[in-house]
Amino acid sequence: MTLENMKSRPKSILFISHDASRTGAPIFLLRFLRWFRENHAAPFHILVGKSGDILPDFESVGQADLFEPRPTLVQSLSYRILHRLHLRPHVRKATINPHHLELLRRRLLKSNIGLIYSNTITNGPILDFLSFLNCPVICHVHELEYSISVCTTPDGIEIVKKHASCYIAASDAVKRNLVGNLKIPVDKICTIHGFIPLSEDRKREVQSLGRDIRQELGIAPETKVVCACGAIDPRKGPDLFLEVARRVAGTYKIAPVHFIWVGGHPWDVKAMRMKAESLSLQNIVHFVGQSQDVNAYYDVSDVFLLPSREDPFPLVMLEAAWRGKPIVCFANAGGASEFVGRDAGFVVPAFDVDEMSRRVVDLLTSSDLRSQMGATAKQRVLDHHDLSAGAAKIARIIDDTLLAVEDRRDDGTN
Repeated sequence: MTLENMKSRPKSILFISHDASRTGAPIFLLRFLRWFRENHAAPFHILVGKSGDILPDFESVGQADLFEPRPTLVQSLSYRILHRLHLRPHVRKATINPHHLELLRRRLLKSNIGLIYSNTITNGPILDFLSFLNCPVICHVHELEYSISVCTTPDGIEIVKKHASCYIAASDAVKRNLVGNLKIPVDKICTIHGFIPLSEDRKREVQSLGRDIRQELGIAPETKVVCACGAIDPRKGPDLFLEVARRVAGTYKIAPVHFIWVGGHPWDVKAMRMKAESLSLQNIVHFVGQSQDVNAYYDVSDVFLLPSREDPFPLVMLEAAWRGKPIVCFANAGGASEFVGRDAGFVVPAFDVDEMSRRVVDLLTSSDLRSQMGATAKQRVLDHHDLSAGAAKIARIIDDTLLAVEDRRDDGTN
């Protein structure tokens, strides 16, 4: 294809997901891409850092390439060991087969890419490789200080800062961290809070599989249920979850109470089950692992607990709130308090498990309070966190950036 033909084609967008795990940021991007495909004319390409469970979902939305080739058995085992130690290997292009990268470079050069949308701040090595595209970069940041320090290097952050034209922060807490700790100019950052699909397209995603969670777990009908959801790592506070469970079980005597944690790799689930047993909580605490039917657990719960030490703006919180569940979270732990406020649940002082336990007991004791706060949480999702509205805000930023590229090209400055 000639250079002139390339210039006459509409610019395409390269969307980058750091991996294809069934976790918040990749799921967020996947949902956005489904909306974007249906509501926007711009062509796009997907680049996934590492393979994972939802890679076929990305491939169903558009052409998707892997930055890192599919791992060998030895690499998979190595990654599992690092994960169990709460360490993550930092991706460097030097560790990837040069032939693979050269083939990827050729494919991307043919795609007439005019904009890169990087769906985390941890994609520095990928952006470094993609510098040959010579186009603007929008960096959507879903991470706070601890996650950034674990998932990337100072060099990786500097690469992002070198290439990023602007930033989207997932919450005000994320924006404050970008300005205060990473010294990113405030005028380069806008905040767009997380969102979930609530339209007709939502029906397929939330349709229950007809499971009876109480029967599966041996929970009596009159039992109260407190639910949490997320990866099992220190940032998400599974240890604090156990402490709250121990205190609530010792205090709340009106009815039996059970605690369910949804999510986590099998080896982490096993470790937490052993920890619960060591605390004599094995009969009331359930670590059930990953599930494609999380809604069944939300439906059976009375309270959604968010014991995270750090969480930028958890989508699981929105999912539970949309099901009418009040939220209990910590202050100064990320963006959850921005959503919960004073009336969609309780925001308790940072890492005060005694106060968190008392607030859970308050909600379990009063059905009126649960209903009132749950209804407020649901209405807040409907009013402010619908995918169609949030995705449109991101699309406008994409359009404005592409338009600026076209203006510079017409002026002969690009």
